Amino acid sequence: DDSDSDNDLLPDGYEVNTVGSNPLLQDSDLDGLNDIIEWNLTNTDPNNWDSDGDTLSDYAENSTHFTNPNNWDTDGDELGDYTEIFTHFTNPNNEDTDDDGIFDGYEVNNLNSDPKDNDTDDDGLLDGDEFNTHGTSLTKKDTDDDGIEDYDEIFTYFTNPTRPDTDFDGLTDGNEVADWNGYVTDPNNPDSDGDNLGDGLEITIGINPLAIDSDSDGLNDTWEYARNSEGYNYSPGNNDTDDDGINDGDEDIDTDGL
Repeated sequence: DDSDSDNDLLPDGYEVNTVGSNPLLQDSDLDGLNDIIEWNLTNTDPNNWDSDGDTLSDYAENSTHFTNPNNWDTDGDELGDYTEIFTHFTNPNNEDTDDDGIFDGYEVNNLNSDPKDNDTDDDGLLDGDEFNTHGTSLTKKDTDDDGIEDYDEIFTYFTNPTRPDTDFDGLTDGNEVADWNGYVTDPNNPDSDGDNLGDGLEITIGINPLAIDSDSDGLNDTWEYARNSEGYNYSPGNNDTDDDGINDGDEDIDTDGL
């Protein structure tokens, strides 16, 4: 009377009454692991080829991928072992395959970034730094679409990479630094020349945002602009507003004695 019909070192009665495995098969679930290995070593179910239900056989997890055959997500990154191996090609034993400071699952499921590339948008900023420190996009080089890449905003111009107009002067940061308006103004200072007229306003009315006296008539742009707003015939962009051949600064057009 053979007490171990399949020679798997588990007695027939023990297989039937305790393990629940087939006493006539060394590998009851045909997963490549003998029943005694599953029962005594891997702690997997000898009656289920895929103990954790992740679509990887217990044998493949134990012997090929070295993942946990009892846990569908070995590294706890919210991506199943099968999905990591065959869909995303990430490491099922490392929750952060690219070491960028963000779990693989979060990159895939929440950020749409590449869990295998620590700088998904190739802007020179690590995905982890973009997400955790700068608040910038992991998939877009220029988060605020102002014409300056995030890296340059942070490390070259010290502007806000999430706000297209850092100094709120009506000009985008890209316009200010790239001479798109005809002048290179300070994207961190709404009034680059300190004349109390914002850069955006000066550009709009056609005067120099880098000069306090754009028309070189001896009168401050702010003073001329204020007089013009009051109805007087002054222009911060014209040094002889009344075309009489005399600079406005040498006249007293508003008869204020100044």
